[in-house]
Amino acid sequence: MSDHIDDKELEELNEIYRRKMESQKSHEPKKAKHEKPVRAAKSEDTHSVKATKGKKNSESTKQIRVKPEKQDKEDKVQPESSSDSERKKKLAVRINIGVCTAFFAVVAVGLLVLPRPTISEAEKRNLATFPEFTWDAYWSGKYTEDISYFFNDTVPFRDTFKSIGAGFRSLFGFSLNGAEIKGNVTQVNSGSSQTEVTTASTKPIVIVTPAPSDTSSDAPSSAPETESKNDSSSGNQQSETGSKSDESSNSPKPENTYTEPSDPDAQVLFEEGSQLVYQSGDTIYGAQIYSGKRENAEDYANTVNSLAKALPGANVYSLLALTQNTFITPSQLQKAQYTELSDSVYISNMLSKDVKVIDAMDALLPHQKENIFFLRDCHWQQLGAYYVAQSFAKAADVKFAKLSGYDKYEKDCLGSVYAATNYDGLMYEGETFTYYVPKNDYTTEYYNADYEYQFEYPLMPASDYSASSFYSLYMVADSYIKHITTDVKNDRVLVVLKDDYPSAMIPCLTSSFSEIYVIDVRYCNFNVASFCVEHGATDVLVGMTPENALGEIGDTLSYLLNI
Repeated sequence: MSDHIDDKELEELNEIYRRKMESQKSHEPKKAKHEKPVRAAKSEDTHSVKATKGKKNSESTKQIRVKPEKQDKEDKVQPESSSDSERKKKLAVRINIGVCTAFFAVVAVGLLVLPRPTISEAEKRNLATFPEFTWDAYWSGKYTEDISYFFNDTVPFRDTFKSIGAGFRSLFGFSLNGAEIKGNVTQVNSGSSQTEVTTASTKPIVIVTPAPSDTSSDAPSSAPETESKNDSSSGNQQSETGSKSDESSNSPKPENTYTEPSDPDAQVLFEEGSQLVYQSGDTIYGAQIYSGKRENAEDYANTVNSLAKALPGANVYSLLALTQNTFITPSQLQKAQYTELSDSVYISNMLSKDVKVIDAMDALLPHQKENIFFLRDCHWQQLGAYYVAQSFAKAADVKFAKLSGYDKYEKDCLGSVYAATNYDGLMYEGETFTYYVPKNDYTTEYYNADYEYQFEYPLMPASDYSASSFYSLYMVADSYIKHITTDVKNDRVLVVLKDDYPSAMIPCLTSSFSEIYVIDVRYCNFNVASFCVEHGATDVLVGMTPENALGEIGDTLSYLLNI
């Protein structure tokens, strides 16, 4: 093999060598640059290794140099930011605790200092009283339980807070059959629900006619001008209802017969104590379920008989007012063993011949298709009270004004069941409250429970109207005793001993008596028989619902005859 290298090959080798050298020179500055930070190197023999390590160390050193600078700044800023945040949080906690403590302190002082109500005008009832201490009640736990109930039931401004709370909750809608409903609910079948629910009864009631009262045939006939038409219509509708309820019978039923309301498909939506909200068809109703105690019937009858015996110079009348339980609420929802109708007849049959019975069923039955009761209030409309007042005036043999002798007004109302429960579903189920203001001249004076004069005020102050406690339109409130002086010149003085129910009747009697005294027996501190004698009563009407007559109010009347 020849060792000769020609010129071409030599040039190629030189070019390779030159490029290698240039490449080496071009990398030397970089190595030197990277070597510069590495001052711990001790041997030139390890230059390439140190250069390589220096390259890595320089990168890490570069990161280390930059990172501590940033970290120092963050370390300086972080403690300040954390400290401010902690201070703000602690300050917020202190403020929150201070505000809450102040609020609860004010509330606690208010509950101790502010006067507690004794009457709920919205619910038409007396509120709880502070319990009397007995060892038996204490050891049984009832004493402390009653104290708790007293403080809960008599919170200052109770009715106001309940109204505000109901308005707030109404913003969230209400639940009906699992569906959340907001806004207005269309009310189907408004104003004529009696026709819808008055169907065949599964528990027919036999009406026992009480002893006949002393009614004069000379009493003026003063029914409304449309009454004959209404009576005829009512009779026809009732006959149709009767024929539908008993299709198997071909014998016609008499007009104005009573059929107990029934609806097996009625659904209970809400229940609280005796207050009930239910749905029948497409309509939502509110009712107060009857809970009369028949075992007290004899005591109440004896009380009324004793009153008549103590007032031999006066005409004494008994009115057991029927409610919507008799005409609207389905029998399937009733819980008492007896109905208010059967209890009213039972009591009336025990009254002496000195007591004249005002038969509410006889007065209302011809008008049961009219708007005589509310759909969501335990009271009757004033039209129902008007017909019963007419029956009373006939028994008392006094004049009685036709409906044309009144100014008619209509207002929106929510009903007593809503006022008592604040059930949201009834917020959207308002109805029309129709009332009649007499046109004749009269003045009304108001007295406290001890019969001390308070003030003179209108009989029906529409300016004080409230949609949730609208029944207070009649004579302001039950807690006042009223003395009404009219322009009637017959020297007849009427004293009405009542619960809240007959209140709607009073304006219908201003054309019948010269003077009228109205006493709610729940707010009276004197002997009522002596009062009747002292004020020259010619007529005394005892009026209340059967449930109240058989309960605490009946006992109160008995007490007022013996103090």
